[in-house]
Amino acid sequence: MTTNPSKTEAATAAKYAEPARLANIPPISATALAEVTRISDAGAGRATSAFSAMDPRRLDLPVPPGAEKMLNPPTMVTTRDQNGELVLDDLRVRIRVPPWYFTDLTSGYDDDLVKIGGILFPYTPTIGYEYKADYAAQTPMHSNYTLYFYQRSSVGQISISGVFTVENRRDAINYLSTVHLLKSLTKMKFGKDSDAGAPPPICRLDGHGDMMLKNVPVAIINFRVDYTNDVDYFNFPPSDVFGKNSVPTKATIQVNCVPIYSRNELLNFSVQSFVSSRDSSRGFL
Repeated sequence: MTTNPSKTEAATAAKYAEPARLANIPPISATALAEVTRISDAGAGRATSAFSAMDPRRLDLPVPPGAEKMLNPPTMVTTRDQNGELVLDDLRVRIRVPPWYFTDLTSGYDDDLVKIGGILFPYTPTIGYEYKADYAAQTPMHSNYTLYFYQRSSVGQISISGVFTVENRRDAINYLSTVHLLKSLTKMKFGKDSDAGAPPPICRLDGHGDMMLKNVPVAIINFRVDYTNDVDYFNFPPSDVFGKNSVPTKATIQVNCVPIYSRNELLNFSVQSFVSSRDSSRGFL
């Protein structure tokens, strides 16, 4: 999977759309640079009046032809199989959330987050989780070996760490919606809520296909985002929904979640089916 950032909102729309869609924006053709009078050696390093008049440090001068800022290549999101054939299914990592969590603050630009069903990691994230089988140790007297008795099996926390970039207003709104949605997904219903006391919701994790992460029920237990001082911050005009904001042009969001299965799902679980059937194992790690 390759994703090339672009500074156009059309490219951002393609980044949040299906992987086969491309934002086709032709690059600006370069023209010949205008010659500028050089610093005169005879002037002992001082600029001539002609050079001073065209000093590129002067902010009131127009950009010379050919020095215009080039547009980056448009965003391209493609997924291919081992034979190089285009895969139309979107296999990117996403966390699907209950629909009632979408509001003006969490829907993204032009409902981008609603259309994908939740949180999308636009660039391939780092994912890690652990399987474990616990055994209790017994050490009989006058024995050469320790005896082990099985206790339980478990799947640990799932850690997802992905990069988010902001290069235009659409990116900025989608980033703010993503962070605000994560804040909401870690809170219980409380106070004036009609279902006060209800725990945070169960979400669904998808990523990389049927045998990787598919429809895994998860609860988000924490997330972390760092606002560092080594990147630029994007300011966009105040809006009625989001107000005034300064958003980092590049940030890493780390989400930690745990798989949570209902009692009904566990009662219908079969190791034999898990081993032999892809459909039966879907959702179980």
